[in-house]
Amino acid sequence: MIIDVVDPNGNIIDAHQMDGVLPIGNETALMKAKTALYARSSSAVVAQRFNNVEGRVPRLDLGKAGGLAYYFVGGGLPIVVEDQLIGAVGVGGGNADEACAYQALQKVLGPQPPLAAPPAAAGAAGGGRGGAGGGRGRGGAAQ
Repeated sequence: MIIDVVDPNGNIIDAHQMDGVLPIGNETALMKAKTALYARSSSAVVAQRFNNVEGRVPRLDLGKAGGLAYYFVGGGLPIVVEDQLIGAVGVGGGNADEACAYQALQKVLGPQPPLAAPPAAAGAAGGGRGGAGGGRGRGGAAQ
């Protein structure tokens, strides 16, 4: 498992890699963190929001140098403290990446808003607001 923490500009400020993780885990953890930072919501919510080709293609890098790109996989959460986005965390290379990121934020920062419900449950529950900043100012899902 790999854990990347980025600042509000997307620069890595802390990273930890466990033994035996494949190199792709490094890339995905960072992409998840940056997706959560750019979207100001969890990368899982981004994947739900842009759930078809027409929604995703314009948000892919496609080789543009330094282009803004989303990664449509759960495991990235914004870090919001007192309604301020202070960075994001991305976890890659594991089986429960988003749950790991969420538990880490709770341990370090205290109680966090609940994660977004899966798409079917979100519709039944009136729609979910996900990510570490859900319901707290600009840190939640797109408003």
